[in-house]
Amino acid sequence: MATAMDPAVESKDIVFRRICTDRFMSAIVYSVALQYFLMTIFLLFVNFNILHPIIWIGSTIRLLLSFYTWFVAIPLVAAVIIHGIVLTKPCLLEERYHPTHFKRWYRNLLPRTISLASNGTVGCLTAWLYTRFLRDDYRLLYLPGEDQTMVLNERFLYLFVCGLFTGCYCFTKSQTNPIATEFRLVLLRKIVQFRNSFYIVLPESMRKSFAVSLMYLSFYFMFSLLCRYKIASLLGGVRVQEVSFIYNFYNIATDLRLLLYSWLQISLILSNMNLMHVLFRIFLIEPKEFSIEARAFQGPPVHEPMLADALAYKKIPLVQQLAAEDLFLMADAEKDQKLRRNQLYLLTNPGGHPKNWRKLYEVCIKLIRDFTQELDVSIDGLEVKPPPPMVMMGGTLRPTSSMDYDRFLRRQYNQNFGVRSLSTTSFNKSAESLMTPEPMSEKKGKVGIPAEFLHRLPGYAYLFEESKTAKSYYLLSVQTHFIVKLTQSLAAIACRSLHEDQYGVVQNDLPCVIHSLLELKKVVDKIGSKNIDVRKIERNYSALKGAVKRSLYRLSIAFEPYINDILLDSKDMEALRPFLALREI
Repeated sequence: MATAMDPAVESKDIVFRRICTDRFMSAIVYSVALQYFLMTIFLLFVNFNILHPIIWIGSTIRLLLSFYTWFVAIPLVAAVIIHGIVLTKPCLLEERYHPTHFKRWYRNLLPRTISLASNGTVGCLTAWLYTRFLRDDYRLLYLPGEDQTMVLNERFLYLFVCGLFTGCYCFTKSQTNPIATEFRLVLLRKIVQFRNSFYIVLPESMRKSFAVSLMYLSFYFMFSLLCRYKIASLLGGVRVQEVSFIYNFYNIATDLRLLLYSWLQISLILSNMNLMHVLFRIFLIEPKEFSIEARAFQGPPVHEPMLADALAYKKIPLVQQLAAEDLFLMADAEKDQKLRRNQLYLLTNPGGHPKNWRKLYEVCIKLIRDFTQELDVSIDGLEVKPPPPMVMMGGTLRPTSSMDYDRFLRRQYNQNFGVRSLSTTSFNKSAESLMTPEPMSEKKGKVGIPAEFLHRLPGYAYLFEESKTAKSYYLLSVQTHFIVKLTQSLAAIACRSLHEDQYGVVQNDLPCVIHSLLELKKVVDKIGSKNIDVRKIERNYSALKGAVKRSLYRLSIAFEPYINDILLDSKDMEALRPFLALREI
């Protein structure tokens, strides 16, 4: 058994981390190039001159290629690199289950704080960079006053704080994992994916920037009221331009050029943040072809990770997802992946053992069984869903699904979080028990009253107690996509082995594959009968339920002529009959 210091384990870690690192580095490099692309749009807008288009475009290109532009862009480039590293962290961390809301919030506090800081830094440095190309009224922090003293330039302050506000706004709109991978059915080229996303993101950001500009104008009203003089004192005690707060805000709110610059700045910052997420998704979902054939006397080279090892590697979720997508593509493709499937059916020489198939099969079955067992345990303590109420319609009793649904959800919430209904009658002590003094032992037992009091506090159970359905929601929301790919891939490989597997290595393990899928189907069907609100994970639940049934139907149709030759257990054969008869819905 390999230990933590085993060289083989260390080499696998290095290989898998290198796969992710190469993708992240490419995404960060393209994100840096994106900054110059958006800066070009800003310069074209600022230097707009319809009467002299050649001078307009030529001056913009000269300014973009000048040493000054590249020099002042260094802080923003550094901030974008750091922000890219922050975006990669969720994809490199192993998914963990947090039983309570408080523990999940506590674990995410530091990463979310760092993400907020990186978003705000990118926003304010973007605003600072764009102001370098404006005239002095909007570019300088200090302006000379009437008496030759320096005064605070509040137009520059307005634009700078606008960038910080927009960066924080992007953080509030992002999820915990903003670059969560969603693999596409049809994979386009990277340039096509980015172009399609750009045509959607830029107009959408320009539209949203109107509302964000109004929000920021309201925010700056309070910010200027509270922090105007404090900022002036922090900057060396400089004077403000206007002593009157109302008159100063009026000058800012009526400066159309300033409002136009802030709107354009907000649009480009929103586009920048969203397009960075797009770039990371594009590079993350790029297909990776793993090695299938294992060598007889030595392991695969370091640069050729095995597909089975990638499926079993739980330290980095991205590696498992890439491996599952590669397995699904190999199993379901008609001709392109036939050569790789033939490698899966090969026997070792010497020995004649199906080492390639056996290793992949054992990993897939173990993952499916572990998921089935964990899901079964998580729903084991849940109550059975009550039958729907019966009403009289047309002289017959028929169930209705919408009747008393709110009462059902309220009762489910109270049961999960231990909320006692106020309408229930509490136990009343008799008059004799009230008159009888309590013994000392019972008084000592009252030490636990504070704990009971805490449980009665509003929100205590929600924050510090594990919900009965929390583990089920976690499994169905995090691991469903991975298990769906595994089940469909195993079924596809087994069906194609009828015509491609000349040694029959897959048919030997077919009973175990069918048994594992049937066990998973039982647990999935059990979820529908339990007192659990599947609307929170309806998409994942439906995908898992459909994938299991689709896989069993595919196996039943393909192996129906040989079903009596497969050594199935009597219970498995009984559970498979509805699929053979095409009656399972």
